[in-house]
Amino acid sequence: LKSVFSVSAMALFLSRFMQVRKMFMPLYSKDRGPPRLRFQLAGTKGKRFFKLVACNVGDPRKGKFMEVLGSYAPTVKTNVKEIRLRFSRCKFWLGTGATCSRMGQNVLSMSGLIPPPPPIHGRRTAGHYQRLHEIAEKREQLHQAALEEYHANGPIRGLGAR
Repeated sequence: LKSVFSVSAMALFLSRFMQVRKMFMPLYSKDRGPPRLRFQLAGTKGKRFFKLVACNVGDPRKGKFMEVLGSYAPTVKTNVKEIRLRFSRCKFWLGTGATCSRMGQNVLSMSGLIPPPPPIHGRRTAGHYQRLHEIAEKREQLHQAALEEYHANGPIRGLGAR
């Protein structure tokens, strides 16, 4: 009787341990998709903020997540953006190959963790094309000046010249 009780108790202990490990370990599951860094909306009506969380792609937006990585609180009245991040954990999740949402990319680039993302196709600011045209004209003028200087002085002989 004693050996049967200890075997069943051990089986109960192991099954509970496996459930706890599955629930609380920050590992992503292959059936729920790859890891993703995205924001969850939190706070009250006048004081909204966003929690940056690591979750699986298949997890619901306001549902479960693996780890909280920081917060982002933009205040509209004072135009101050408060960013709090756990840099080491963000680097860890980015190192595992986690992708970011668009807003997550912007916040991580503001904090200097990743390079700034390219602008979204089709979204242009006022005067964008005019600025591009001015830059192209300036480059053309500089190119012409360099060509004139080259033709006036000839090729510059450096260390490798014979």
